[in-house]
Amino acid sequence: MIHKIIFLLALCSSAIFNLQAQSIENALLWKVSGNGLENESYLYGTIHLACEVNISEEVQSAFEATNQLALEINMADPAMMTTMMQSMYLADGKTLADFTTEQELKQLETFFEGKVPGMNFAMIQNIKPFFLSSMAMTSFLSCANPQGYDMYFLQQAKQAKKSIIGLETLQDQLNMIDKLPYESQVDDLLVMANATAEENRKMFQKMFKFYEAKDLKGLMDFMTQQESSVTLFAEDFLDNRNKKWIPVISKKAKEKSTFFAFGAAHLAGKNGVVNLLRKAGFTVEAIQ
Repeated sequence: MIHKIIFLLALCSSAIFNLQAQSIENALLWKVSGNGLENESYLYGTIHLACEVNISEEVQSAFEATNQLALEINMADPAMMTTMMQSMYLADGKTLADFTTEQELKQLETFFEGKVPGMNFAMIQNIKPFFLSSMAMTSFLSCANPQGYDMYFLQQAKQAKKSIIGLETLQDQLNMIDKLPYESQVDDLLVMANATAEENRKMFQKMFKFYEAKDLKGLMDFMTQQESSVTLFAEDFLDNRNKKWIPVISKKAKEKSTFFAFGAAHLAGKNGVVNLLRKAGFTVEAIQ
């Protein structure tokens, strides 16, 4: 389940690419060099949920040329699931019924029918709406077994016995989610539930087409039109995270050649990783 949640974080970040965004080259793979690096490292913009993972030979070669994988969080951490399970429920015994009308609650029940395998609606009513949104997102895809680019690289790193690290901790991400008022999370969930299945699928497919085309500006323009309470916390979900990642990327890249894979939304913009690394003195070149 964790890769679905992380996907939603990237989705929200895309939605708040912000008006300060500045144009950079359209690419998902970037080479990082200079500024004291003995070996080149790479940045790769991912999408956390897809029907099929398509990795080019150039991306695969870049991955194989590095000695370490860095994801948004260390998804190989065995304690991750325990931390998630302890943090995914509404506080103080609250349930969705505390934040919805009877009609809205019924609408959510209908929306979630069959979307969470092995769990009926009564069993998920005390889960934070943010996480419920991520659980529902797999139904927007036209495939039965969604995959994640992050999971692909994680598996590849394990097979190659590469070091695996995180740019931030799971608790960092959970703390961001907890800044969103429950009422706002429910509002976002209702927006999703109010749309038809076809509308939700088309939204996801349109976003994915921008991603496949490496059209960062198109992705930005599309996502800024989407409704989300996360826009109220844009700095926390995107800009501040990027800024906190820069010293981590700098340190880890100087220690060993690293393949940094994170949501594509974090690449572009005035406070995007590419621009911030360039400001920090690194040479960051678009590869593909």
